[in-house]
Amino acid sequence: MKVSESWLREWVNPEWDTNTLAEELSLAGLEVDGIEPVAPAFTHVVVAKVISVEKHPDADKLNVTQVDIGADEPVQIVCGAKNVVAGMKACCATVGAVLPGDFKIKKAKLRGVPSNGMLCGANELGLPDDGVDGLHVLPDDAPVGTDLREYLDLNDQVIDVDLTPNRADCLSIAGVARDVAAIGHVAFKQPFENVITDKSGDCPQVIDIADAHACPKYLGCIVEDYNTFAQTPIWMKQRLERAGVSPKNLTVDITNYVMLELGQPMHAFDADKLKGNIQVRMARPDEKLMTLEEKELSLTADTLVIADDNGPVALAGIMGGLDSAVSDTTSRLFFECAHFAPLNIIGKARQYGLHTDSSHRFERGVDAFLPEKALERALQLFSEIAGGRISNIVSATNELGLHQPKAIQLRPERIVKLLGVEIDDAEVEGIFERLHFSIEKNASGWALTAPTYRFDMEIEADLIEEVGRVFGYNNLPETEVQAPMRLPTLPESEQELYLVRKALVNRGFHEVITYSFVEEKLQQKMVPEIPHICLQNPISDDMKAMRTTLFPGLLQTISYNQKRQQSRIRIFESGLVFTRHNEQTQQTPMIGGAIVGDLNPANWSGENRPVDFYDLKGDVETLLAMSHVQDKVRFEACEFTIFHPGQSAALVLNGKTVGLMGQLHPGLVKSAGVSGKVYLFQMDLATIMETKVPAAQPISKFPEVQRDLAFVVDATLPVQALLDAINNVQSDILNVVEVFDIYQGEGIDEAQKSIALTLKIQHQDRTLQDEEVDQLVDQVILNAKERVKAELR
Repeated sequence: MKVSESWLREWVNPEWDTNTLAEELSLAGLEVDGIEPVAPAFTHVVVAKVISVEKHPDADKLNVTQVDIGADEPVQIVCGAKNVVAGMKACCATVGAVLPGDFKIKKAKLRGVPSNGMLCGANELGLPDDGVDGLHVLPDDAPVGTDLREYLDLNDQVIDVDLTPNRADCLSIAGVARDVAAIGHVAFKQPFENVITDKSGDCPQVIDIADAHACPKYLGCIVEDYNTFAQTPIWMKQRLERAGVSPKNLTVDITNYVMLELGQPMHAFDADKLKGNIQVRMARPDEKLMTLEEKELSLTADTLVIADDNGPVALAGIMGGLDSAVSDTTSRLFFECAHFAPLNIIGKARQYGLHTDSSHRFERGVDAFLPEKALERALQLFSEIAGGRISNIVSATNELGLHQPKAIQLRPERIVKLLGVEIDDAEVEGIFERLHFSIEKNASGWALTAPTYRFDMEIEADLIEEVGRVFGYNNLPETEVQAPMRLPTLPESEQELYLVRKALVNRGFHEVITYSFVEEKLQQKMVPEIPHICLQNPISDDMKAMRTTLFPGLLQTISYNQKRQQSRIRIFESGLVFTRHNEQTQQTPMIGGAIVGDLNPANWSGENRPVDFYDLKGDVETLLAMSHVQDKVRFEACEFTIFHPGQSAALVLNGKTVGLMGQLHPGLVKSAGVSGKVYLFQMDLATIMETKVPAAQPISKFPEVQRDLAFVVDATLPVQALLDAINNVQSDILNVVEVFDIYQGEGIDEAQKSIALTLKIQHQDRTLQDEEVDQLVDQVILNAKERVKAELR
């Protein structure tokens, strides 16, 4: 919100200089981003009137002018501007003036003709570009001889206030002035009188509100027989420009001016272009609207529109349509002033790629009782400038849909508790009186009712925040926070997330933190089977859905790094994913990672290779080995939409899938914006957060026996299946089963493979007999044959 200081001081004028005013605003929660003068420094420039213009005798492109600068006699100035004409009012730098860039004006001769000053254009004075190639033209009623800085209020400063979303009440000069009055203990005074304009006749425009909850109030009236040639006054144009709004025409400028002044967005239609009744309703299927920016929109059914019998003429609370726009030929106006519920406006402008001052305000909330005052103010300004005949106001109101503040209880002891200072009751009451709250004292404190424009007042803490910021945060005492240092004990069976993260870092991974909201279409492509949640008011269209998996963020990070010539990437992230189950939102902690590129960093030996599925599997097994489930999780071949067929696996624990891993499907590589073979994994964090408690066990003093066995099995049989079959043997002497070779080739059928194992056999209390070992080996061979059809090689 850009605030003209001179405009603000018409409403409230504390005895502060500009810097102090900005500092006080920031301390009160209205952070000031910057202060800029409206014009650079220059001196001795006055309003002048060109009396006569004659051609220079020795230069075709120069004119000799006689100029009235308010002195006893006109001065002669040689001027080369194309638009200089007798009778015009212009800006004149007199002899002795200093213009921007330290350019000094002196008496001179141009081609032999004396020149005593300089007629100036806007650029030469550092003023906003007026689009004129030549002199800056002033209004005919500009007083000759007046200092230009005084006439155009060029000593003004623009204060850029960065408002938080909850302070929509300060998106106006009146709103900022209310806060300045409260924190500065100065009077708040409206600089104009509330005038009810003369009206005659009923408004012929009928209003039909189909959705009274979305639009609980709609006012309008017809204005006709006005001066269609009336121009926006220069003072109004200046204030619009200083607020960052470009002047258009009188009608549009007045609606924008009232919005900046009071905070109520408005719109004006060309009444002759409206066909039939004004309807406030939701858009119908296949309806379109051509906006004022000449952008055609295909409207969705959840979009609130203003329509006539031919279809939509405006996006409610956002932007008008081109077909009903006011133009130079407009002779009848329909002024609209309405209140729209924030929930029906939030996100709609962004949905259509728009952002307007109107939507910015309605999304955050506008006082539901402001439209009447704002409409009368606009009619007052319009009639003073252009005259005209105004119809009676037609209105439609749903009282139940208007925001009515409720009383909130405030207790003195809570103020002391939260602010750390005891403030007199009279001071507290004075603060809320200056903030225009209704105050009712009771046994426990006060019952306070916020004004209708303070939507952010909901609980007692909100009231205490108001006390703190108006009393002054810098007036609050510094209090040392005392907190007992009682560190919670972590059970030995639980491990900290820090250790899990450190384990991955030790394996060459880098931790990343990505947004919890991702692109909806990409996520649907990756995990279409998981229902997702969409944000009502997303930051942007590519951050619309809450993530159901960590993969979109990891892939986005890989894409970002690959575009910056980083080919070897190993990253991981721990965070929440969000899913819907039985209409309930579930948040599940997950850990996931991704690798792409070479296995090792570039080194002088030159020995390297691209990463593969089993490299990632080793990383996952490292995490599993830290937990109590290291021997219980099974890697089972399974197909997922996101993964390459045959290059994916599910992590299964007690029949439940707790994770997945694999190579990114080639069909998703382009959509994700990555290149190369990307391998990803994701695991339920709770699975690995419990670790096996160390237990002491004596080392056997008796010799260990080893037996090597080679089994021929089907080539498609997972090695784990053979291990499970052998580990199923009930024995207290079989300690370890290890794979030391897998062979396919000569001597083995093409449809088979050989798996060689080492059995480590040992008893804790005695030396084993050959018969015991042979019996165990026979049982292992039998189990392998019966369970997985393995034959001893």
